[in-house]
Amino acid sequence: MIVFCVSVITIFAFHFLSAKYPVKAGQVSPSTIRASQDFTFEDAKKTAERRELAANNVGEVYVLDRMVMVEMEKDIEDAFAEYNETVRREEINTKEKIRILKSEYNLSDVAANVLLYMETDTMKALTAEAVNLLRTNWQMGVRDFEVEEKKEKILNQIELLNYNSPYRDLIKAVYNKIKLYPNYRYDEVATMKAKEDAAENEGPVLVTIHKGQKIVNEGEVVTAEQMDILQYLGYQRASPYISLIGATIFLFITLFLTVFFLKYFCKDIYKEEKKLIILSLTVFIIILLTKLILSVNISDRSEVSALVGLLVPVAAGSMLITILLDNKLAVYVTIVLSFFVGILADNQLFFAINAFIGGMVGVFSVSRFTQRLDWVRAGLFIAAANVVGILALGMMNSYNLNLIIIGTVLGVINGFFSAIFAYGSLPFFEHAFKITTSVRLMEMSNPNQHLLKRLLLEAPGTYHHSVLVGNLAEAAADAVDADTLLVRVGAYYHDIGKLKRPYFFIENQLGGDNPHAKLTPALSTLIITSHVKDGLELAQQHGIPPAITDFITQHHGTSLVTYFYHKALELGHPDNIKESEFRYEASKPQSKEAAIVMLADNVEAAVRSMSTATPGKIEGLVRKIVKERLQDGQLDESALTFKDLDLIAQSFTRILNGIFHTRIEYPENVLKRMEGGELLNEDSDKQSNGEDSNQEN
Repeated sequence: MIVFCVSVITIFAFHFLSAKYPVKAGQVSPSTIRASQDFTFEDAKKTAERRELAANNVGEVYVLDRMVMVEMEKDIEDAFAEYNETVRREEINTKEKIRILKSEYNLSDVAANVLLYMETDTMKALTAEAVNLLRTNWQMGVRDFEVEEKKEKILNQIELLNYNSPYRDLIKAVYNKIKLYPNYRYDEVATMKAKEDAAENEGPVLVTIHKGQKIVNEGEVVTAEQMDILQYLGYQRASPYISLIGATIFLFITLFLTVFFLKYFCKDIYKEEKKLIILSLTVFIIILLTKLILSVNISDRSEVSALVGLLVPVAAGSMLITILLDNKLAVYVTIVLSFFVGILADNQLFFAINAFIGGMVGVFSVSRFTQRLDWVRAGLFIAAANVVGILALGMMNSYNLNLIIIGTVLGVINGFFSAIFAYGSLPFFEHAFKITTSVRLMEMSNPNQHLLKRLLLEAPGTYHHSVLVGNLAEAAADAVDADTLLVRVGAYYHDIGKLKRPYFFIENQLGGDNPHAKLTPALSTLIITSHVKDGLELAQQHGIPPAITDFITQHHGTSLVTYFYHKALELGHPDNIKESEFRYEASKPQSKEAAIVMLADNVEAAVRSMSTATPGKIEGLVRKIVKERLQDGQLDESALTFKDLDLIAQSFTRILNGIFHTRIEYPENVLKRMEGGELLNEDSDKQSNGEDSNQEN
């Protein structure tokens, strides 16, 4: 891990520290700088100015407070009620009442004397008139600076009322007595919201720079505005050392998250150092290739150079991790590698998105790898995905037609290059780390492989048996979502140990003498069970990977050699016969795949020995064998469930019914029998017995 970190940081250091920063704002440009491609960016300064202007054009927001007028109406009614209470007080004399009215309401002697004897109905009418004047002037809203103006207007309107002067004076006195308030108040929150909305509604100020456009002349002092444009071209204002520190921090964050991902979602990889080395090496190679490819853009400013980042083969790394390690991990690493591509491409999102699209399609295209043609298909899929992604990104960024065409061509090259690079790298990873990939398994399934060819020539019965076991096991593995390719290849090699003594196994005796007839049951058992050890030795001599040798050592588990055990019981004293001496000394199946091959091996041999194989008998025998292996504890360590066992039994039965079905005789045999009169007699017998003449072929 330390070596990986140092290596990646070295790449980052080379990238950031070797970048050229020829100009800064306020300095003289040593050369004329032109735009390398068409691009559009937002002028942040002008955008901010436009939005500020829009906000300033928004006026203050006022809201109408209806409760203010209600309170003032109550004040008017209270003032008239207080006046009425004063003139109705019996404990004070008339002179005192007049004095109070003059003092409280600022009335003249004449008005006070007249109003002292005002009737109740008149009082109510004056109150209603005063309230109506308030409503008329305040209903549309009055702001704080308009209150005095509105009050003056009301006093003028009172002079026009059709009442005697004392009554008008009383209404004026009430308005002078109460306090008037504005009911149209400034809303600071609403005003700020209106200004913000106006600013947000103003779109950004976009500046379009065309390829070849001159940004700054040689010998010209670079302005801040020109520096903003140069920044989009890759000239950064920050120190390269600060950029390197930032990239290093990002690297360690990524490593931290990767450790957690492995710990919780890929525990087997997290615990195996060899797989961690494969992961680190693959990621490093892709990052290194990314830097090397993007370096083309340093000196060359052509259109191809501007889009050279589209050649970064992230999909190759994604496919390698999918085949060598795990699908889920490949998806995660694809995302991380896309981030690194974006960083090394001077933070250009275009290249990061394209790398992500190609990488994800690479993962999906080799998730189910079964034949060499899948590499071609993977390259086509990645190329097609790159083309679609580049077209979409090109249209979103308003690239010209030439750039889009060049980009799609580079995307197609990327697709096929990624597939070729991944395919060519696999043998190195396989041999260096002793990894068995699906590609290696496909090579081993070739009948021209040395051991398979020997099996065909020296033990043809075992070879035929292994092929049938492979067919059975592959169908069952597909039913329970196990590795079908691994199962098929494991079945081909599971009995290679029989090459040492082929004629001691009944499938290779071809009707000759059985050598076991001259041996004791114990010795026969020793010879039979030794094919597991012999197979392991052959596998090691010929470099067979551990994933296949597991099938050789586990396909019998610790099961009992039933035939010779019972024969020993018949010939000797039962008390002297130990069952353990007639069992295989090997490991029980440790995986679904090994357990499936064990069951297929037992089922195929048993069904082949049946005298009459009807569908019912086949199914009964299949389920009987599965049950026996389960009860014997041979499947305890294989992770197979009862549901899996039922699906496996169904698959075995379906395949075996197709292999051992009843066949009709060939026409020439039928013709000979008809000439001898045998067929007519058989047909008549069948008809008399009610048999169906249509036999399954």
